[in-house]
Amino acid sequence: MKKVCALILLVLLVCASWAIAEDDNSWASAPIITKAYEQSLNKIYLEWTGTAKVYQIHLDGKSVADVIVNHCVIDVEKGMHNVVVYPIDEIRNADTNLGLEINALQKFGGSLNIDLASLGLDPKRLAAGEPSEKLLFDYKPSQIMNGAPENLAANADPENRIVLSFQDQYMADEYLLTIKHKNDTNYISFRLDNEEEKALIEKDNTKVKITLDPSLLQAQECFIPELNEEYKFTVQLRKYGRNLVNGEKENTIILESKVSGELTYRFNAAWKTAPVITFSSQTADGQITIGYDHEDYGVGCEYAILKINKVFGVKTGEEQLGVTTKKEFVVDDLTNGWYDINVVPQLNGEKGDYSQEANVEVKNEWVVAPELECEQTGEKQIRLTWNAPANVEKYHITVYKGDNNSLLRFVDMDFTKHTEFDIDTTGAEMIYLYTYDGDIDPENGLKMKFEIYGIHLTTSGGEQKSSVSSKTLTIK
Repeated sequence: MKKVCALILLVLLVCASWAIAEDDNSWASAPIITKAYEQSLNKIYLEWTGTAKVYQIHLDGKSVADVIVNHCVIDVEKGMHNVVVYPIDEIRNADTNLGLEINALQKFGGSLNIDLASLGLDPKRLAAGEPSEKLLFDYKPSQIMNGAPENLAANADPENRIVLSFQDQYMADEYLLTIKHKNDTNYISFRLDNEEEKALIEKDNTKVKITLDPSLLQAQECFIPELNEEYKFTVQLRKYGRNLVNGEKENTIILESKVSGELTYRFNAAWKTAPVITFSSQTADGQITIGYDHEDYGVGCEYAILKINKVFGVKTGEEQLGVTTKKEFVVDDLTNGWYDINVVPQLNGEKGDYSQEANVEVKNEWVVAPELECEQTGEKQIRLTWNAPANVEKYHITVYKGDNNSLLRFVDMDFTKHTEFDIDTTGAEMIYLYTYDGDIDPENGLKMKFEIYGIHLTTSGGEQKSSVSSKTLTIK
């Protein structure tokens, strides 16, 4: 009987040894790092292959994480780094009882349980397998996370679809649009790796235009903008991560920019888009020329040229200077001063959007008061001389005589109108001989005053006056 027991014990020990030897060592194979990319600022996502129960990640030679899965996020700073992943076989608080089922023992009641610890065997262990190859990378935080789309604008295209435009300095892979209308907010994305969405994206260096096509909006369960309604838009840039292992884009991770400022846009028909003034300047005496660009998509717009009236910089009204179908307009017969000009498209009596104001200063030489000189050249005769600039067709002269008996004569307030008349311009230097037809006090003479201003005849037949010049002298 003793021999039988010894034999059973020997069999059990052999079986236990065989069970331990049968442990699977595949966990110890070197992991292969398959993915490493920036997940957010100063954080790198790692992923690898392997079957170990535990992995230990070393960054620049130091252990930074223990995980029980095949991926991890580690913190890094800007600069060069290396990463190694170690497989670990770790069994904590293991059960040292070993349950064995041996056919030979079934005659005696089935299976047998043996406490290996009682036999001096300890299954607890902590062992590292083969490390992964070292991954070297230069971490530079993606700038897109600190940027945002700029110069957000909107207009309508010939098919009356909204076209959003903005500046993308970061060459994003996807654009996320927010569209608000009253109490509704919708989100829609446009990806460059989607052929249908890419067809609605136009890029010219950093300038991006996105057409909000109704079919795509509907497919993404977004409401479709309607004419004459107001909408608010924002844009956010999205860029796919780049795998540091092979340099390929990784569309499972997306880095986002900040959200752009909010644009408010009233969705008008395409022809209502505001004209863009390209030229505005004084081109001759009393003349302003306005040039502008505008696309009316063949509907045949007219353009109203408006003068904006202001008081202390605040608009008080507007005056229509003219209407044209051309892209240039000349305004004549303007006096000196600043003019604020708008251009607005019109169709069948309906106005579109106003252009930005053009501010033009007009400086006319003829508006300056004539430099009048008076000289008595004979009995009751006075010679008047002055220079006549261009665009003055005639001059108006008023003659006043003083009252030597008035107390107001000492402050030159004793004049009464004697006569007035017009003289046509005959050249650049004007001379006029005036002869007084009344009596003159032989003792005190006669104090006289001459006032003169130029007259410019407008194309509409009106008159514009220059500033007034005056001279006083006493004739005897």
